[in-house]
Amino acid sequence: MNKTIFTRLTGALFCPGFCYAVYNTRDAVMKWSGMGEFKTARHLEELARMNAGPARADRAILLGEHMDLALQTLLESDKSRRMELRFDRIYPHVHFIPMTEQGTRLLRILTLPDWHEQVLTAVFPEGMRVTMPGVMEYDAQNGDTLILSHLDGDIARLVRVRQALEHSAAPYEILCYPWQSQFVDQYMGGRAQLREISMPDLEEALGIGGGEMADEGS
Repeated sequence: MNKTIFTRLTGALFCPGFCYAVYNTRDAVMKWSGMGEFKTARHLEELARMNAGPARADRAILLGEHMDLALQTLLESDKSRRMELRFDRIYPHVHFIPMTEQGTRLLRILTLPDWHEQVLTAVFPEGMRVTMPGVMEYDAQNGDTLILSHLDGDIARLVRVRQALEHSAAPYEILCYPWQSQFVDQYMGGRAQLREISMPDLEEALGIGGGEMADEGS
């Protein structure tokens, strides 16, 4: 507690191979604490290594009441005068989880063992998967079209992709859930094509039941 009292950290979530820093923005845009969050990330990494074996601490979960807060968070981050203190520089991966039924189901996916590989295997044929990193972030390629999976709600990757697309004419596509599509389209400014993936379909492919709720809402 003494090492994290000066930050906005709410807690930490330990999963196989990962340690997520957990933040809760509730119904307002979070004001990040700069260097305090950098120190917190390092403390979590040390804690994970000492108590849970080799676990990365380069991911954060950002809880918020609705998807509009994801857009507001990114737009507010764009105004930062100190780029090195932006949230996406502190944590390379920040998963926005709305406090809704869909958010609960997304969080369940993010706690599966080797969830990242499982999700990509479920949505992309092997021939489309990317084995080597390119000049910008993407998970698959179909002809000339680069494709990113936003099925994990990682808003930090969206920041890097939008910046990269400012200097690229490559056709780009983003996979997302129906309840994410308005947010993603607004932030990307129409620069990327969106393709919606049903959360129940993905849950079925991953072998987890998501209940009867329709894949709608925010």
